[in-house]
Amino acid sequence: MKHHPKHSRRALIALAAMAFGTYFVGVFGVASPMVLSFIVVWVVTAFHLKNLQIGSVFQNFATTVKLLLIGTLIIAGLFVQTKEPLSFLPAHGDAMTIFGERFAVALVFVMYSYSGWNAAAYITGEIKKPEKNVPRALLAGTGLVIVIYVLLNAVFLTTTPIQELKGQIEIALIAGKHIFGTNGGRVAGAVICLGLVSAISSMTWIGPRVTMSMGEDHWLLRYLGRKNSHDAPVNAVLVQVMVVSLLLLTRSFEMVVIYIQFSLLLCSFLTVAGVMVLRRSKPNLPRPYRVRAYPLPPILFCAITLWMMIYLLHAHPLESLCGLATLLVGLGLYFCADRRPSF
Repeated sequence: MKHHPKHSRRALIALAAMAFGTYFVGVFGVASPMVLSFIVVWVVTAFHLKNLQIGSVFQNFATTVKLLLIGTLIIAGLFVQTKEPLSFLPAHGDAMTIFGERFAVALVFVMYSYSGWNAAAYITGEIKKPEKNVPRALLAGTGLVIVIYVLLNAVFLTTTPIQELKGQIEIALIAGKHIFGTNGGRVAGAVICLGLVSAISSMTWIGPRVTMSMGEDHWLLRYLGRKNSHDAPVNAVLVQVMVVSLLLLTRSFEMVVIYIQFSLLLCSFLTVAGVMVLRRSKPNLPRPYRVRAYPLPPILFCAITLWMMIYLLHAHPLESLCGLATLLVGLGLYFCADRRPSF
C-alpha cells in the first residue's frame, strides 16, 4: 500500500494555498496570490493552535458543494454548443510521444491529482471483512475518480481554447467563464476557494497529529510531542506552518508538485518492490490480500514509476534531488531516533 511521507502533507497544504490565492484573485480581483496564500495558511493555523478546528459539518458541506460543482461543470460542458477543434482519438506519432520526456513529466501532475487513494489503508482496522471490502472500495473509488477526472478534463479542453489553459492554475475558473459566462465562472471559482480552505484545514489538523505521535515515540523528536493549554500539538503545528511557508516562498506551483511527487514516486517504488522482496524472503506469512496475475502488476508499476523518476531527474534535477534529500534526512532521523544514548 502506498505510503505518503509526512512532508507530503505540508507540500499539499502549500499547493492548496497557492491555488487558493490564484483562484481568489481571479474571482475578486484583489490582493496578491502569494499574500493570500500566506494569509489562509496562517489564519487556519491560528484556528488549530487554539484547537478551534473547522468542524466536520463545514468539511462535509464544502466537499459536497465541490462535488456538485464538478458534476455541474461536466454536465453543462457537454451541452456547450461551441466546441474547440479537438480530437481524443490517437493520431500519427502519438505512440512515440507517450514514451518521451514531456509525457513522463506531464504524467507526474496526473499522479498528483490521484494522490490520496491510499487513505483507505488508515481505516482498514475499522472495516468488516477488509480482505474483501478494502480492494473493492479502492477499485470502485479509483474507477469513479478516473471517470470524473477524464470527463472534467475533456470538458475543459473542448470548451476552452488550449492557449488560455497553458501554464495556468485556475483552470476551472477559466473554463467556467466559457461554460457559464463571466459571473458564473466566478461563482465556480468561489466554490473552489471554499473547497481549498476545507482541504487546507483538514491537512493542517491531520499533519501535526502524526508528527506529534512521532515525538511521543522517538526521544530525538520529543519536542514535537508537546501540547499547549488547548491540547493542540503547538510545536508540531508551528514546524508544519514554517515548512509550508518556505514552500510558498518558491512561488512555483510546478516546482512544489515535482518536488513532492518525486519523493512520493520513490516511496511508492520502494513499497511495491518491498512487497516482492517480502514474498520471496518470507513466503509463509499470512497474506489476506491477493494480487491477481502476480508478479506482473507490481513489476509493471515499478517499471513505469522508475521510468517517470528517470525523466524527472533529467528534466528537473533540482526539484527531484531536493525531494530525494528530504527523504534521506528523514531516514537519518529515523536511525538516530532509534538509537537513544545511554546517558
